[in-house]
Amino acid sequence: MSNRKVPEAISALTEEFVNGVSQLYGNRLEKVILFGSYARGEQHEESDVDYLVVLNDEEIKSYSEISNLSPLMSDLGLKYGFWVSAIPYTNKKLYTGNTPLGFNVIQEGIEL
Repeated sequence: MSNRKVPEAISALTEEFVNGVSQLYGNRLEKVILFGSYARGEQHEESDVDYLVVLNDEEIKSYSEISNLSPLMSDLGLKYGFWVSAIPYTNKKLYTGNTPLGFNVIQEGIEL
């Protein structure tokens, strides 16, 4: 994971997102990771804000979890004026799944 800090432009959004996800998932939540252009410091005015929502579950139903996250993403996107993207993932898949997404998140992500 990166040692970079969350960019100031999205710090309030990020704090509110993490709080909302914590309330939604409780102890199912392992961690939230900011990744993509904001994590790399390469954002521009059309960039979305990408979060990986890592759950303790062995397996998840991605469609169901995205449905759970959608109201939070929409509300915060409207409130702060950003496109918010959240991808549900398992801790196991992140560290042992050998996926391009997992590799990129591990390399560039900012754990929140």
